[in-house]
Amino acid sequence: MPIPAHAEPVPRSRIHVLDFARLVAILLMLQGHTMEAFVAPAAMDWNTPHWQIWGEIRGLTAPLFLLVSGAATVLATRRNPEGRIPLRQYLHRVRTALLVLAIGYLMVFPAARIADLRWVSAEGWRTFLQVNILQLNGVTLLLLTGLMALTRSARAHAAWSLALGLLILLAAPLATRPDWFSRLPEGAAAYLSFAHGSLFPLFPGSAFMFLGVGLGTVLLEAPEGQRLRWFRLAALGAGLAALALSLAAGAVPANLLPAHDAYKVGWPSLFHRLGFSLLVLGALAALAEAWPRFVQSLAPFGRKSLAIYVVHIALIYGTPWTPGLMGQPLHALTAAQGIGLIPLVAATTFGLVLLWDRIRNHSESARTFAHLTTTFVLAYVLLF
Repeated sequence: MPIPAHAEPVPRSRIHVLDFARLVAILLMLQGHTMEAFVAPAAMDWNTPHWQIWGEIRGLTAPLFLLVSGAATVLATRRNPEGRIPLRQYLHRVRTALLVLAIGYLMVFPAARIADLRWVSAEGWRTFLQVNILQLNGVTLLLLTGLMALTRSARAHAAWSLALGLLILLAAPLATRPDWFSRLPEGAAAYLSFAHGSLFPLFPGSAFMFLGVGLGTVLLEAPEGQRLRWFRLAALGAGLAALALSLAAGAVPANLLPAHDAYKVGWPSLFHRLGFSLLVLGALAALAEAWPRFVQSLAPFGRKSLAIYVVHIALIYGTPWTPGLMGQPLHALTAAQGIGLIPLVAATTFGLVLLWDRIRNHSESARTFAHLTTTFVLAYVLLF
């Protein structure tokens, strides 16, 4: 039965494949950060196949995570029969986006106290304003929320998101070319350029979240018993199409575009990463079809991806108020030593997240106490 353009289907059960995929992405991110932080660059021989494969996997981690994040925004959306979204849901989305942004900036706060901000150097402010995955995620979630407000159906939202995602990918070599720092404030320009150290500016990073909306819509509109199959076919089909575009983009004359970083914003590289990330999602969907109980048992960890991300970054690199992992020197270990650290970082991260979750879920009073304690500690370290 066709779905009316003005109505939205409501999932009757949680779709675990996205949570599972998010867990896979965050685990890949955890091992990647551990190896990059502690292994000496001289130990990474990029001429060997195993390091080349590892580098390929590292390049897929962020696109995979962002695609899933974009898909998840669709499944969490509810529209009324007129296609409108309740104000309360908008406010929740905005609050979530601002929280993610705040955490992203707080993790690299440039001083131990607010009073010490006057002593921060220009280089310190530049580092603080660099755009990482959390800042990108927060701002793109705000953009997606605005787009939802302008559309009246999931299909319209998906169509606009897919169009914008492709446009952002195609425009990335041009959009990152200007000297934005001579035209905009540092904090705004950092969202449009790699020049001052941003790892995930909007071009091309936000494209993956916009494109993920299409996959989320497939899951939303698929029949109850066919969701994983539809998702698998959509992901695999889109992945193969993206890889074909990557090959086609490689034939584009070099002088057609201005000079740009071929890996960060080049069309062949972007569509290559997009294609393989989609193929990974298709493979994870196939795994969920074959072993649903296995995927369902691990999916809850994917719903804690923000906490896992924050804790493992704090463990490895430290925060303005705490040291990193056991005081280990960065970029000084052998590859074998770095691999040995991965289980330690993972076990400590998941243990702390589960402990915090257990405390918060013990009772409503425990949850309130935990939130108040966190707020008090944060206020104390910032003020005193």
